[in-house]
Amino acid sequence: VALVPEAAGASATATLCVGPAAGCSATLSTALAHAHDGDTVRVGPGRYAGGVTIDKSIRLVGAGARRTVIRGGGPVITIGRAKDPTGLRVSVIGMTVSGGVATGNGFESRGGGIDIAPSPKFGLGATVTVRDVVVAGNEATATRTADSPSGVKCPKGFCPYARARGGGIANSGRLTVIDSQVRGNRVDGPLSDANGGGIFSQFGSLRVIFSVVSGNRAAPTGIGRFAEGGAIFVDSGALTVHGTRVAGNHAELITSWPINGQGTLIDMNANSGGVHIGDGTNAVVTDTVITGNVAAAVDPVGEPLAFDGALCVCGDSTLRMNNTSVDHNRVYAQPATVEDVGASGSTLELDGPGTITNSRITDNTAVVHTADRQSAATNALAVYDFFDNPRQVTVSDTVIRGNRAVATSDRGTAVAYGAGVLNNSLLTMRRVVIDGNHARAASPTSPTAQGGGIWNGPYLSGPPVRLALEHSTVTGNSVSAGPGVATQGGGVYTTVAITRQHTTIVGNHPDNCFGC
Repeated sequence: VALVPEAAGASATATLCVGPAAGCSATLSTALAHAHDGDTVRVGPGRYAGGVTIDKSIRLVGAGARRTVIRGGGPVITIGRAKDPTGLRVSVIGMTVSGGVATGNGFESRGGGIDIAPSPKFGLGATVTVRDVVVAGNEATATRTADSPSGVKCPKGFCPYARARGGGIANSGRLTVIDSQVRGNRVDGPLSDANGGGIFSQFGSLRVIFSVVSGNRAAPTGIGRFAEGGAIFVDSGALTVHGTRVAGNHAELITSWPINGQGTLIDMNANSGGVHIGDGTNAVVTDTVITGNVAAAVDPVGEPLAFDGALCVCGDSTLRMNNTSVDHNRVYAQPATVEDVGASGSTLELDGPGTITNSRITDNTAVVHTADRQSAATNALAVYDFFDNPRQVTVSDTVIRGNRAVATSDRGTAVAYGAGVLNNSLLTMRRVVIDGNHARAASPTSPTAQGGGIWNGPYLSGPPVRLALEHSTVTGNSVSAGPGVATQGGGVYTTVAITRQHTTIVGNHPDNCFGC
């Protein structure tokens, strides 16, 4: 191991090298064992074995993502230590991290590529910067199951439980990902819960800056009940996404659990093909593109939900979104029925307070199909109040255009509503264009389509429900439900009074506003 002093005195640091050159360590693990706080470990071009732990405050620097590859292990790189993990500061720069398979204790695993571990008492971990790094082709999975810790019953007893989090990166510290790619990672296999195909974060903070998060999957098999956050799953803490592309990620649940276990509903869903933001999180999303992500749930004998193709800001979390495009995301659901769980769909959901400015929510699709029972779909922007505590959401200078909500049933009933906007809380829209959205229902029995542009009123909770439209336009939206079927609210469908100021509602089909 070559040691090159970089500073004199008691606080002197050194540079250690890894590679075939004279005086360098042949393995990364050897260099890390010799490093001290403040040192730099430089890894030359080539492939090096992973399965290493960083427990000192160092800079790990490769020769570039195309030239230095750290591969294998489970995780490839673990960052943490038992003593004072919050004081640990690590930078990982200029390399590819791939081929990691994390299995943890068999039924709890995390961080196939990079795991920023929590403190021993499950508190905040290290502060880490990942720069110019490709985290690709890693996996978090399970090798065995346990009984459901929440006591959920399936037909043969307690539902089997196994959870994996963060196929690419799991973060329990303060993480910044900058100028990097997190792609092609997955949480999959015999899991009940798959959280964060690309990145999982809890406790601290996650910042994703000028990066790409693409092609990641949260897709449990066999015993699956929850597929959440194809790209990113933030359990708690804070999230900042800036100048980033979140594209082509999947949260996908294909299972065969029945509707009821032992007299109670078996809860199942696939949500947030792009980003899932859990309770108590402050989220800021700016100058970002969220495109081509998918949330899909298929169980023809069960009652799974699929929702939020792009983004869920769940629970009491807050969102500030600016100059962001949310487009061409998709929700698909094929349950036995939706009678106990409600409609699948929506592209971007807010359950708490938030602001959306200078953004576009366009060309997103939600399709729900059943064979012989009830089908229901909604789409695009959904503002909900789940806890009888409505919070204010304000959308301004934004376009909501070309979104579709389609509900079909071969032999049952179908309902489609709110293809552009569904409001169940407190929503103000200023200088917003709601244009060309379409809700369609098709079934042999009582198809219903309402609110091609906007559906507004008590739904899951409320009143109060309030909608204010200011200096906005609602044009070219439509609803359809088959020949000879009466439809209502091509532009707006509302069950409570709305406030309109300098707002135009024209050119919608078959009518402009029902309930206004």
